[in-house]
Amino acid sequence: MANSHNYDYDPEAAGHADDNANRIDASGPFIGTFEYAEAVTSSQKGTEGMKLGFDDGHGGKCELTLWTRKADGTPLFGFNFVQAMMTIFGLKGLKAVKGKVYTYDQENNKRRGLEEDGQVFPDLLKKPIGLMLQKELKTSQAGKDFFDMNVWGVFHPTSRLTASEIREKKAKPEKFEKMVKSIRDKDSRKKKEAAGTEPDQPALGAEAGNF
Repeated sequence: MANSHNYDYDPEAAGHADDNANRIDASGPFIGTFEYAEAVTSSQKGTEGMKLGFDDGHGGKCELTLWTRKADGTPLFGFNFVQAMMTIFGLKGLKAVKGKVYTYDQENNKRRGLEEDGQVFPDLLKKPIGLMLQKELKTSQAGKDFFDMNVWGVFHPTSRLTASEIREKKAKPEKFEKMVKSIRDKDSRKKKEAAGTEPDQPALGAEAGNF
């Protein structure tokens, strides 16, 4: 058999060699910016949402998915977080515009460097924001353990005020320290969720999570 141990140079693959080292992998508060913000729609249920690429400015990065509305327009809990982000950024509206998005490799569960036409939210990019992130442990359909980072809270990067405190014109933050003390990793490895589907999220107003 001929020796097949030959490799063509792939600069994209080389650039991903340190992805694990750079990935945010702990629950807690982070301050950073969104490097990308893309509109997404679930192919199975038609649920609307957005994918956000978060960068803490110190080498830590993660991708976040917020499911905001069901196909019939019913708000999901991610809608609250989007509204909180708009409060922090001082936005009165948020519109998706045409732009380039990265394709997604479902088989290997990762983004590819190939771009395609999509919808993006430029008003969310490159602006400092504080996020309380929660690490969620999961099991894939193939039985492999992995983790995702989820948005658990939103706060102003300087004052540490939450959206509700900003709306109430609070002078000092009261909820930030409570969130820091109460956040814990979430273990969903025993749940039988199909890989690639959006997680169940409570409808707007449901008593779940800390916000």
